[in-house]
Amino acid sequence: MGRALRFVSFLAAALLLPLWVAGPAAAQTCGADYVIQEGDSLAKIAGKVYGKTSQWTVIFYANQDRLGGGSSLIVPGLAVRIPCIGGSEPALPAAATTEAAAPAAPAKIETAAITKKIQFLTADDYAPFTGRSLPQGGMHPDLITTAMGELKTESGGKVDFAINWVNDWSAHLNPLLVTRAFDMGFPWYQPDCKDFANLNDDSKYRCQKFFFSDPVYEELSLLFVKNESPIKFESDQEIPGRSLCRPAGYFSFDLDQNGRNWLKEKKITLLQPQTIEECFKLLMDGSADAVAVTELTGRAAVIKADLSDKVRVIERPVGILADHIIIAKTHPNARVLLHYVNAAMAKLKADGKFDEIVEKHLTLFWESQTNDKPAAPAATEPSADATSGETAPATDTATTTDTTTATTSQ
Repeated sequence: MGRALRFVSFLAAALLLPLWVAGPAAAQTCGADYVIQEGDSLAKIAGKVYGKTSQWTVIFYANQDRLGGGSSLIVPGLAVRIPCIGGSEPALPAAATTEAAAPAAPAKIETAAITKKIQFLTADDYAPFTGRSLPQGGMHPDLITTAMGELKTESGGKVDFAINWVNDWSAHLNPLLVTRAFDMGFPWYQPDCKDFANLNDDSKYRCQKFFFSDPVYEELSLLFVKNESPIKFESDQEIPGRSLCRPAGYFSFDLDQNGRNWLKEKKITLLQPQTIEECFKLLMDGSADAVAVTELTGRAAVIKADLSDKVRVIERPVGILADHIIIAKTHPNARVLLHYVNAAMAKLKADGKFDEIVEKHLTLFWESQTNDKPAAPAATEPSADATSGETAPATDTATTTDTTTATTSQ
């Protein structure tokens, strides 16, 4: 059984445990750690804390450093972080908290002079992970800017960077990254390259042409359907014959993994417009049976399109996907740049700043879900310093953006 399938099984178990079991979760509030008890589930805890069992993913996303690849999701004795969202009060009974050991100070990262700045590449329309309308450009630009900014300081300026935006995801891998017009791209998912023979052409291309950083973050890929849709997705057998929508340039390997082969064997019709907004338009006019995208991106699009009362999300995941920073194998400094990125992110996690940044962006996102308002206010234009990776003035909320002239509609 593959890792993703095991992960789905444990997620299903976390959701399906009875919600009526009495236990410490009955008094649970947010703001600190909670120790899982016998009979607990993530859905049960979310229901007590947030009033909605569907927001169990808030806890899931806030605890990726503790869940051990999913196998420990419902293990009694595991301490999980309970973030506050949507006005929930930050208080927790003392009996349900644990003291986390202070992490050891990470070692200094060894650096060498390189010939130019590291030019990162991303795009808009992927809330809450990337988007110039989001604070700090979204979660991933915030993580990269913080990690690489610290590395730049630590190296005495030997390592510099800039984040660039080109709004055509389908052009990122080829030609922009493979021809080294930019150095590194994010966020991208890594197919199961060990199962190369069974991958589709897009996935094979990724495996052949690119190196992947250590995983940055894990996301759930889910199905969004109209409220009246008969689709329940209780098993993979429900999906053949359906039309799924996912924007052009997005990943597709999850549609074939674990032997389902929906795309490889043409069991489904995959619609690929340029934007996620177009996918939801196709869903509403009946051209698509479901929109298949990552959970937070899909929920943000539903709110933006004012479809909350018309669209439901199916909780059973299509897949669990780890996103990465990628670089072409032909890049002359590929191994060095990967070392910088991996080491800088590891240091960010070791000193606790990684968790702070992730929780900040997830809190903003889930508050927008609770309050039924756009995910974030529009950011101001970046300063020249921000474009080069320097720290921007405190009044500038877009500290990582650099608009390129090659942008097109995604």
